[in-house]
Amino acid sequence: MSATTHEHLHSPHLHVSERPQRTSPWLWMALIVAMFAAALMWLRFSGQEDVAPAPVGERMLPASETPVATAPAARNAAPASEQRKAAPAVRNREASPLASNDKPTYPPTALRNGVQGSVVASLNVDTRGNVTEASIVSRSGERSRDLDRSVLRTVQGWKFEPAMQNGRAVASVVRVPVDFRTEQR
Repeated sequence: MSATTHEHLHSPHLHVSERPQRTSPWLWMALIVAMFAAALMWLRFSGQEDVAPAPVGERMLPASETPVATAPAARNAAPASEQRKAAPAVRNREASPLASNDKPTYPPTALRNGVQGSVVASLNVDTRGNVTEASIVSRSGERSRDLDRSVLRTVQGWKFEPAMQNGRAVASVVRVPVDFRTEQR
């Protein structure tokens, strides 16, 4: 009986076509859409670890169209690897000044005398975004009490968006650099 079955399989009367089956175009489109969706999800979730806040010195003065005193050039930032390690899962942020804050004005006597220099103020900011204490921590160029007073008088009235840590407002210390230059740009 096995001989007959074996013969039946190889008999010329049995005709099997070995033509490849075509894959449905709908299946190809579904595969392409799934690949794009996977790529978008990967980009969305992998990019969040690389985002780090700007260094403190680069974001302290509010934006203005015609500044009288300008912030200095970019400071040296911590390496990106250190910033990634410091970024916690919860969105923490440094205190940032409101755009409506006034910029320190160039004192008229210092401007007339051609006094130039840079001043860095250290501000203690409370949980409501108010400045509780301000002091000058460094100077460069010509030392001028007029420049120091102008900076302190202005920044003591500033309002901030308070620093956040683990979803709560916290007190913080902010450094504000200000350059006083007589040349017009």
